[in-house]
Amino acid sequence: MRLLILFAVMCIIAAVLIFNKKIRKTGFPWYEFYSRGKKEGFSFKKIGMLKKFAVMNKLEKPQSIYWSTKQLDRCLAPAIQSINKKEDMSGDDKLKIVDKLLELRKKAEFNLPKYEKRIRDTRPIIRRQKLIIRDKELGTFVSWVVENNNKFLVITQPTGQKDSETLNWQPREIGVYFRRKDDAGYFFKTRVVKHLTKEEYPLLYINHNKELIRHQKRKDVRIDTNIRSSFQPFSYKSKKDNNTVPVRNKKYTGRIVDISGGGCCMIAGSKLKKNVRLKIDFFLTDNKNAAIIGTILGSSKTDNENVKKYHILFLKIDLQTKHNILFFVYNIFGERDVQKNTIQNTRVGAVVRPEKAIPSKVTG
Repeated sequence: MRLLILFAVMCIIAAVLIFNKKIRKTGFPWYEFYSRGKKEGFSFKKIGMLKKFAVMNKLEKPQSIYWSTKQLDRCLAPAIQSINKKEDMSGDDKLKIVDKLLELRKKAEFNLPKYEKRIRDTRPIIRRQKLIIRDKELGTFVSWVVENNNKFLVITQPTGQKDSETLNWQPREIGVYFRRKDDAGYFFKTRVVKHLTKEEYPLLYINHNKELIRHQKRKDVRIDTNIRSSFQPFSYKSKKDNNTVPVRNKKYTGRIVDISGGGCCMIAGSKLKKNVRLKIDFFLTDNKNAAIIGTILGSSKTDNENVKKYHILFLKIDLQTKHNILFFVYNIFGERDVQKNTIQNTRVGAVVRPEKAIPSKVTG
């Protein structure tokens, strides 16, 4: 019995020595690579596949494929193409592993330092930042930051309501909402301490605030785009047998100005309401179309009173369509570099660029 135990121990030691010799010979960090792969939820078979992609693309640090956007982007296109060519994998298995890879890419993206730089007060707000101004009596308006100094935030006179230019803002208390790029939405309350109406560009001076409320942190990587779309609002009608059937209205056209795997922002006519469901159709590229069911979470005004920006959450989207959107978002196959499916001849509700509406200097 003791001889068997001794023999088993010697076999284990020999195996470890051979394994370490193999590691030194190949230079591949087997333990780190496989342990990190298991931590990320991959099976040993799929980790082996990732290892093959890491070696094939000659990554200096193979395990960085699990957290580096740069290394992932080198591997994703050939990896996805290789997976789709595999004849021994079912269609569902292919979709699942590609989904895992794209989740890994999102996780790596949100681990970048730029997504961790939250702000605590109003002093870091940059010039030309768009603001949504809310007043209990007057309503909701749009404004832009002109200057941020030690004493005040200087902003353009809020617009977006009838007779906006005739309103007196001093000394009103207002709520201010803004969305910071690559970060989240913020809200704070403040008071208007000065309202300059005699300048070429009327301005408000508002107090700083040391307490910002942070919310609506980004859950998906979103990119700006310019894609023609058609959409069809619909509702559900009850039948006698207690089932419901969709009742669709006529089709309209819009323009998708940003998109992610979970939703989009679309510019269209201003008659749509919150919680309305839409069937949205559009082409990401000349040969990749998408048909998605979404719901309107909210809307925001543009400089054209007949047009609004609608913030849409995707409710029903098949996995392949979601993958195609994420390939586009991360530009895995270079599709955004040669995008041909932008608005060509028809522009729906062109929006005035904010640069044209903001004065270059503060006077007075």
